Amino acid sequence: MMTTRRRTLRSFVTAIFALTILLLLAGAASALDNGQCLDCHGDQGIPGWSPEEKASNVTPGGSKEGPHVGGNFPGMSLFVDPGLYKQSVHADVSCTDCHADVKTVPHTARLKRVDCSGCHSEVAATYGKSRHFLTFGGDRIANAPACVDCHGAHAVPKSSVSTSPVYFRNIAATCTRCHGDKSITDNRNIAIPGAAKQYEKSIHNRAIVDLGLNKSASCIDCHGAHNMKDRRDPSSTINKANLPATCGRCHYGVFTIYRESVHGTSLARGVPDAPNCADCHGEHDIRQAADPDSPVSFGAVSGKTCAACHAAEKLAERYGLAAGKVRGYEQSFHGLSARLGDTTVANCSSCHGVHEIFPSSDPRSTIHTGNLPVTCGKCHPGATANFAKGNIHVGPGGTGGRVKYWVEQFYIWMIVVVIGGMIVHNGFDYFRKMQALYRRRREWEHPGYERLNRSERVQHVLTFTTFFLLVITGFALKFKWSLPLVEDQTNVFLRGWGHRAAAVLMIATSVYHLFYAVFTVRGRGQLVRMLPCWKDAEDVVGTIRYYLGLADHKPKFDRFSYVEKAEYLALVWGTIVMVVSGFLLWFKDESLRHLPMWGLDVATIIHYYEAILATLAIIVWHLYYVFINPDFAPMSFAWIDGKLSRHDMEHEHAIEVEEIDAYTRRGETPPPDVTRIAPEEEGRRG
Repeated sequence: MMTTRRRTLRSFVTAIFALTILLLLAGAASALDNGQCLDCHGDQGIPGWSPEEKASNVTPGGSKEGPHVGGNFPGMSLFVDPGLYKQSVHADVSCTDCHADVKTVPHTARLKRVDCSGCHSEVAATYGKSRHFLTFGGDRIANAPACVDCHGAHAVPKSSVSTSPVYFRNIAATCTRCHGDKSITDNRNIAIPGAAKQYEKSIHNRAIVDLGLNKSASCIDCHGAHNMKDRRDPSSTINKANLPATCGRCHYGVFTIYRESVHGTSLARGVPDAPNCADCHGEHDIRQAADPDSPVSFGAVSGKTCAACHAAEKLAERYGLAAGKVRGYEQSFHGLSARLGDTTVANCSSCHGVHEIFPSSDPRSTIHTGNLPVTCGKCHPGATANFAKGNIHVGPGGTGGRVKYWVEQFYIWMIVVVIGGMIVHNGFDYFRKMQALYRRRREWEHPGYERLNRSERVQHVLTFTTFFLLVITGFALKFKWSLPLVEDQTNVFLRGWGHRAAAVLMIATSVYHLFYAVFTVRGRGQLVRMLPCWKDAEDVVGTIRYYLGLADHKPKFDRFSYVEKAEYLALVWGTIVMVVSGFLLWFKDESLRHLPMWGLDVATIIHYYEAILATLAIIVWHLYYVFINPDFAPMSFAWIDGKLSRHDMEHEHAIEVEEIDAYTRRGETPPPDVTRIAPEEEGRRG
């Protein structure tokens, strides 16, 4: 009996000892309290992981994943602020509850990635189906953002605390850490990489940041938080069909009106081009209507926003809309006044409504026949039913359309017949008077001098004819000018091939002139006399002194004055530049084999601005001396018969007259490049 008791006592003691040993072992295992972890990680001098070490961190599953987020940040500090940790929502959670693979201190350098789903299983399941975790095709995203990217790692305040990265005032900054980083948006193929910058300027963000409001849309209000979906997903809150309801969470009154409108009902029927909120207001950069940069501002509504759909010919054809309405509005009193900056005149929304837009056949519509007096009366008090009868937008159709058509046709032909008759009448009058003036040139007391021979006059006529053809067709190409009453295809043909034909004629004229200047005695002499010399600079100074009243007489000019030399050299330079740049543009495929695309762009700029320079120079400089110059008004006839009177020669080319007179006194014949007495005048004198 004693033996049995001793055995029982021994067994009890042994059990107690074993239990004590187990408790001690368990105590040793659980002895890793937060204090032990913070002995190292609470030291700010603890080394961190470099980007290279972070990139090489391999989880037990074999996939490369960084210790902080799936690779969104350059490195990770291993320092844990004890004070912030105690203030976090995880203050009562021990380090080993999350880092369960830490058994001893010091621990291994590579720890498993923390899995938050142990406590937050529902959120983790939702996030696992989101666009942050999966592609639209359902594939898992490598290095997808993890919980700590948005919520933080060890310092995780409650979302209602202002220091939390998911506090509503901080959400945009948190999302921008990735969506504002170009390297991330490029690598992740984010559809709208500029969304973060756009949102900064929006009324939603300004209401939070600048005005300090507690209620305004942040990223998660529209996109969702853990359940964020791709816009192409039918269940996404930003899917085209769902967006109005998403906006309606805050703008419910507007949403109830919109969903009954022609736009809302069309969207609900699945019409792919039906506008939703973002189509008119913008997506991330939504601004107040009073902001001039807003797409729904007064100036933008008719000119851009509504016109984007209602002036689009393809959409008009697809849905049977009248594409000419926008153009008609632009030509109406309202449209013309708006273009001039009138901010009180009616635009599209003034008559059709803003969100409550209904078909004109709907009694609720502001443009229904019965409601038009009220609608027009908002700006025009006392408006009656007659006030709005007709086509408000201007153009064909509407009440009285046939009457308006024939009245318009009547006046078009009246203009053609009446004004055309006036032009013909005055043309004959001008021709006869110029003919009489030309006859009086034959009555000069002194013989005429031949400044231009027949060949030179032909060259001049060809030059100015081809020049003005090039000017007209060139600017017609640039600005799409069209001849009235001519089909569009014909206008396109005339603009393009007319310009090319004129260019070829101009080149042929230049070759003709070059041959004349090189291979004829007179041409070579004229070319030498056309070269600038020091006297030209003196003549410029002397002429300016005369214009300013500092000299009594203008300088005496030789065969060619500095004005004529400048014109000629400008013509040579301009012709070379326009021919070279023009051929590069005409034969652009061949040009691009030898030039980069920007080279062709430079040729386009040169061709355009050289054309402007040449056109203005001819109008301001050359035509002045030929037509407006009082010495020759109403016109110098030298370009027609090549002659100048003795008086004009003495006034314009006094030095050359002295040279001619010297040859005459000596009984010598002047060289071919010197102006000579007109042959018919010599015969008459003989």
